[in-house]
Amino acid sequence: MMAARKFILGSAAGLLAIGGAQAADLPVKAKAVEYVRICSLYGAGFFFIPGTDTCIKLGGYLRVDTTFNGGPHGQPAWSGDLGQQNRYRDYYAARSRMALTVDTRTATEYGVVRTFGQGDFQFNTLGGSTANPNSINTTAPVGGAKLLDNAGGGYVAVEYLFIQFAGFTFGKSSSAYSTPWNGFPGNINSSLLGGNNTDTGVNNIQYTAQFGNGVSGTIGLDDPTVWNRTVVANLSLPLSATGGVANAYAGVHSPDVVGNIRIDQAWGLFQISAAAHEVNGSYNLLNTTTAPAGATGLAGAAPIAGSETSGHPDTKWGGSVMAALNIKNIPTGAGDNIKIDATYA
Repeated sequence: MMAARKFILGSAAGLLAIGGAQAADLPVKAKAVEYVRICSLYGAGFFFIPGTDTCIKLGGYLRVDTTFNGGPHGQPAWSGDLGQQNRYRDYYAARSRMALTVDTRTATEYGVVRTFGQGDFQFNTLGGSTANPNSINTTAPVGGAKLLDNAGGGYVAVEYLFIQFAGFTFGKSSSAYSTPWNGFPGNINSSLLGGNNTDTGVNNIQYTAQFGNGVSGTIGLDDPTVWNRTVVANLSLPLSATGGVANAYAGVHSPDVVGNIRIDQAWGLFQISAAAHEVNGSYNLLNTTTAPAGATGLAGAAPIAGSETSGHPDTKWGGSVMAALNIKNIPTGAGDNIKIDATYA
């Protein structure tokens, strides 16, 4: 009996020892997995894409505006049905927009590579600000119709899309000629006349050099077909019923050459910009016959047979310069500033 009791006690002690050893070997509580790692290298809002060394920031905005006696986004009633105040005009028009931005930064041994894109999801009042069948016709669309702006419609636009590396910018971005406010003093359309405006980007190649103390210089080549062309009129063609003239521009021979010198410091900004643009007309013999209603035909300024041998106007180069000034922290209140720019072309 005594031997049996000793055996049982010995077994219990052995079990306790084994249990104690097992308890000591239990793993400690694992550290929580950090699914989102903050990336503080490039400012607030950036985080690492899981499994990579690339930092990303998602942003954007929502904006809704309604304009009475004007066009969407505040355009004044200065022409067309709105300007005439006739029965075709809409008393009010609205626009809703959501912008989505994606900004990435990747550190490489040759410098930071940045990519940036902005898409705008937008919905306007159908026709903008008019019900005139010459401007909007759901069965036979003509120029200027916004037929995607119906229930369930709307459209998506690419505003910016570029890559930056070692001072270079490639893609769709604001022109090097522009000021940071792009002709809009408050960075929103006020329909002011004048001022350079590439606020939704233009295809370009740019290089920026930093000289220190906030001084930089940028030179670039811009696609000239979107923002920087006005009408080249062939005055031998008749005016339209509204006084318009046909556009007789030839094809693109050269990009716009643009550049700026800029001082950007705590007190504000000063910038001088310059641009050179080629104006090249098409051939002298152009179509003067308007296609009948509902039919297809040559556009009003399209070349016709014999144009190749008829010659063309001389190509001319024009240019412009702009001076811009931004004064920050003026005495009227915190964050107030003044923006001024003047252009000679």
